[in-house]
Amino acid sequence: MASRARTRWATLFVLGALALTDCGSSAARTGALDTTSDSKKPTCRTHQSVLPSQDYTGGSDAKTLAVLAMMKYYTAKGTLPFCDTKPATAQDIAWAKLYTNLTKP
Repeated sequence: MASRARTRWATLFVLGALALTDCGSSAARTGALDTTSDSKKPTCRTHQSVLPSQDYTGGSDAKTLAVLAMMKYYTAKGTLPFCDTKPATAQDIAWAKLYTNLTKP
C-alpha cells in the first residue's frame, strides 16, 4: 500500500515538473529565424528549429525589421539545399510559406 502511494506521488511530481518546464507540451515553439548559414557565399542552409513568432506573423503588430531580415534571407538563400541534405521540416515549410505569402502581389 505504501509503495502505491509513493508511486502516485512520484507520478504527480514528474507530471508537475513537466507542466512547469513545458516539457512534453504539444504547443508549437515559436521564435526568430535562424540564419546560422548566413555568410557571404553560403552553399547550404540550416533547418529552422522553431515556427515563426508573432514578430513575423503579427500583421500590423509584426516587427518590421525582423520581417525585412527574414525576407532578405529567403530572397538570397531560400533555394539553397539544406546542409544535412534532408528534406524541409514543418518549421522550414512554415517559414517558406510565410515568405511566399508576404511576397504575393
